Amino acid sequence: MCDTSNILQSSAVFRTISLIPVRMFPYVALGAVSASLAIYTLHHNLPWTRLDHINDAIAIVDETLTHAKAKCTRDYLVLVEAETWFLRPSSQCLLEMHNMPGWKNYLRVMVTISRALAMLEREVRGIHTSLLVLVEAAHQRKLTEDIREDQEIGDGVLHS
Repeated sequence: MCDTSNILQSSAVFRTISLIPVRMFPYVALGAVSASLAIYTLHHNLPWTRLDHINDAIAIVDETLTHAKAKCTRDYLVLVEAETWFLRPSSQCLLEMHNMPGWKNYLRVMVTISRALAMLEREVRGIHTSLLVLVEAAHQRKLTEDIREDQEIGDGVLHS
């Protein structure tokens, strides 16, 4: 099915492109690609976009930590240590946002804030990875115990 709005939009784009002289087209295309890349990079590195990524990562780590607490009862100390690692970046982020300068100085330190938030996001994702490794180790340990128990049962049945 053809949508009339898509047809009109594509015809408007082609009409606009046809107005550009042939010699100028590569330069206009290069400028459009460069502008879209710059806008994407700027949008991706804005502090509020970074904060959205951090909030998503924190929610995932919190969910994984709850799951790990249920599955990894033998590794309680490691879980407590992971939870303190998790709480430190969260509280550090809140403290840094509280001490953020006013709007006049904001543009001057925006790159620094963005880099700090990127490092914080990497740290939270690292915590998530370590929790996943811990949960996987618990699964492997449980599987090994089940296999050993099944072998003992099988050996007991064969010997009797």
